[in-house]
Amino acid sequence: MKKMSDLNKNIAKSMLAITAILAFSLWSCDPTIESLSYDLPDANSKVDLTPPAASFSAAVTADYLTYTFANTSISATDYSWDFGDGNTVTTKDATNTFPSVGTYTVTLTASDKLGVASIFSTDIEVVEPPTPAAIVPVIVNADFDKLPKSSGSDCACSAWINKSLGAQGESSSGNGGSDNVVKYDNDEQDLTYQEFEISPNTDYSITLVAAWKALESGTFPSQLEIRVLAGEGYVDGYTPVYYATTAEYPQEGFGYTSVAQMEDPDNNLFTQVIDHPNDTSYLTLTYSFNTGNNSSVALVMRGVGGDGTPSDDKGFLWNSGEEEIRVDSVVVEPID
Repeated sequence: MKKMSDLNKNIAKSMLAITAILAFSLWSCDPTIESLSYDLPDANSKVDLTPPAASFSAAVTADYLTYTFANTSISATDYSWDFGDGNTVTTKDATNTFPSVGTYTVTLTASDKLGVASIFSTDIEVVEPPTPAAIVPVIVNADFDKLPKSSGSDCACSAWINKSLGAQGESSSGNGGSDNVVKYDNDEQDLTYQEFEISPNTDYSITLVAAWKALESGTFPSQLEIRVLAGEGYVDGYTPVYYATTAEYPQEGFGYTSVAQMEDPDNNLFTQVIDHPNDTSYLTLTYSFNTGNNSSVALVMRGVGGDGTPSDDKGFLWNSGEEEIRVDSVVVEPID
């Protein structure tokens, strides 16, 4: 009887195991139950509590094609820039030079170490700025009137004196006025000089009204020389000062300080020697020059053509010819 009881118990246990296996099989095949399953999170995964937010600001530089971009993103560690012109970088902040004017969509992708990314885009309109109007030079005493100067006699045409380069041109009368012209005496070393501000890389015209006394022997006819000297040729450390009145102007030791420096071709933007026209009337003469990289120039006028032995030798190794020359006015202005 005991053996029979043990057998029944074993049979019962086997039946329970078979039932459990069948139940599990049915459960695993039931689509309704399958839909209740879910994936467990990866090991060591974290919830991104501070996801990145991409943003930036843009600013144009002095070169209108070049922009700088300041990255203002938060919670990001990696960055990718697309400037909409084919250029890309992965730096935090960025600089880009666009190929031409136009509108470009700049995109920043900011991401963190968890792989979460944020994208921010904005349109950059690249526009060429208008060309500023060229400077119209302020020339003091452009009519060569007889005005007070800083010191010395009152006979010279003030604001135009540079005794380091030549003798001072003197005020005189002509062209229907009194004390309203500057004269370059015959057989002397008279010169006028003034510095003024101009715009770089710009074409300018020089217009002057001048007359010669009647031609004498023709052996050494007077010529009027005009030079425009580059501001780059000033002595080291010199910065021009644009004075408001004739009495403020220095008379020597400033700007160009030697004849050799003045005559150096590398320092001349423009040189013109005007021959005696064999005409005693006042003539209007116009020339042009380009300023190159200069923001200031010096205008020099003097009488030349002499034999090198002036009657009033100031030691400059040049002199005018046999006829007096008079200049009534000078105008320097940008060419439209």
